[in-house]
Amino acid sequence: MAFIQTGTMADIQSDVIDALQGRTDVTSQTIVNYAAKAIRELCESTQFDELRAVGPFFQVTTGLSTYPISSFMGSNGPTPVPDVYSMPESFNVFVDFPTNGVIAPVRYKTPAAISTVTAPSTVGIPVWFTRFGSTFQIAPNPNNPYTMFLSYQAQHPFTQPQPTGLTEKIYMPLTWYDIIAYATAERIAVVKRWNDQAKYLHDLLWGDPEFQQTGGKRGRPGLVAARTLQQERDEGYNSRQFTPVIGRVNPR
Repeated sequence: MAFIQTGTMADIQSDVIDALQGRTDVTSQTIVNYAAKAIRELCESTQFDELRAVGPFFQVTTGLSTYPISSFMGSNGPTPVPDVYSMPESFNVFVDFPTNGVIAPVRYKTPAAISTVTAPSTVGIPVWFTRFGSTFQIAPNPNNPYTMFLSYQAQHPFTQPQPTGLTEKIYMPLTWYDIIAYATAERIAVVKRWNDQAKYLHDLLWGDPEFQQTGGKRGRPGLVAARTLQQERDEGYNSRQFTPVIGRVNPR
């Protein structure tokens, strides 16, 4: 399943120039370089359907708890290389080895919390995982060669070692292109030492100072906080279940 391309860097170029009030000392390659940084920052904290993927089925080794993250990654970008892991959607294990017909979730634990259940004598069906650098650690140690797979969001891919130009592909919703443009313009304004414009663009994206200082409890939100994601729109169509709670009334 390939990532979903929605456009290219050329689609945001004019918006970046407009956000910089028509400056003529900004090259197209400068825009591409800073747009790539802005896109990667946005994709680290926000879930986008365009970058979601399901990795291959991977059979773990009995008694072994540590595996390269790349073992669970597919190749969905423009080049046939493994995706770069950004954040998990879900981690799953087939619990009925060797039939592989029943799936159960594998929950996240912090490295400190998982260390208490990784002793060699602690074996069973993996129910927890954590990340150490470029590896996943599962616990308890598998007592069978279970099959596992990861649903994840990948890091936004770009040509390596540096984005090559306005033809670079964008894998984000079209409704986020203005945010990409403003975030790119903010970075360029910073390096141009245009501080007042950089602050204006930063507040436009992330909210006024009160909103940022209170964690969104007060103040005016920015474009990022106000934008609705596709998953949130989908969830809006789901029914909600309420359980009434009736207290006992004691007659007097």
